Amino acid sequence: MPKVYHGQDAVDQAARYYGVKSMSPIARHIVIEEGFVPGVYKDSKGIPTEGVGLTGDYVGKNFFTEVMPVFEEKARATTKDWDKLPEDAQAAIVSMAYRGDWGKNTRRLLSEGKWKEAAKEYLDHDEYREGKGKDATSAQRAISERMERNAQTIFNLGTSNR
Repeated sequence: MPKVYHGQDAVDQAARYYGVKSMSPIARHIVIEEGFVPGVYKDSKGIPTEGVGLTGDYVGKNFFTEVMPVFEEKARATTKDWDKLPEDAQAAIVSMAYRGDWGKNTRRLLSEGKWKEAAKEYLDHDEYREGKGKDATSAQRAISERMERNAQTIFNLGTSNR
């Protein structure tokens, strides 16, 4: 397994690898959540993965210029009042889209602006439950914790006076 970078190191290495001078706060959030590995490797499920968790048709593409816009648009198109949401909520929703762990019911609730319900539905997910189990691997726990952070951010939309 090649070297895995986390936190600010991941941000710095990803910027260098993909040749970008600056990145949006949402892209930065995703890099910090995903980590960064220079080159192609097999992830915890044995799937060929590159850079900032790119798999499938995204391997070989520039994360910042070719991939992030796709997931930002998916999140925008799915979420009520996207442009009025705080940046942390936008980042959480893009993170949900990027991992692909938001089901159709979560997407529907986001489109209706039912934040608390969307957060609860989002955590009704096998990968979340696996990460909470006593036999969970560190990778499974990390996914579960990321999902909890995303859910809490979305839940908070339903309790704030935006």
